[in-house]
Amino acid sequence: MNKKIKKTVAIILGACTICSALTFTACSKQDAAKEESVIVTEKAKIKDADAINYIESYSSKQLGLTDEEKKACSFMVASDGEEIDGKKYIKIIAAIKNEQKGDDGKTTYTFDTKGEYFISFNGDEVLKKSGDAYSKLELITTTKKENNQ
Repeated sequence: MNKKIKKTVAIILGACTICSALTFTACSKQDAAKEESVIVTEKAKIKDADAINYIESYSSKQLGLTDEEKKACSFMVASDGEEIDGKKYIKIIAAIKNEQKGDDGKTTYTFDTKGEYFISFNGDEVLKKSGDAYSKLELITTTKKENNQ
């Protein structure tokens, strides 16, 4: 090879190396920012199974579900918290599990979300999400339940 070709190849390889390093650095910074935004739920007063039980104690009407939907729903707690208007919440999802068998005989599951609910970390507020809006649910402070559950 002549010297011009060697020099051109060296310049191209050098440029590729620099571009790769910059891309890796940029992606690493995005991952770090994403990790910092995770809201850990350890400090929440009501979490895990207690959060599910608390949301299930609301009537179907309060949750915005039909009686049939509430009976069919599985209630699940998100592993990370969420921040809404500067306040931290535990997220609970009400979803109906659908089972499907593929042509290969394997079973797959999908979830049809019927409701999203949020309990504040200090337990003083419960929200129901409807579209992009949130509405407050009345806090349940006794064991008395409504007739239409």
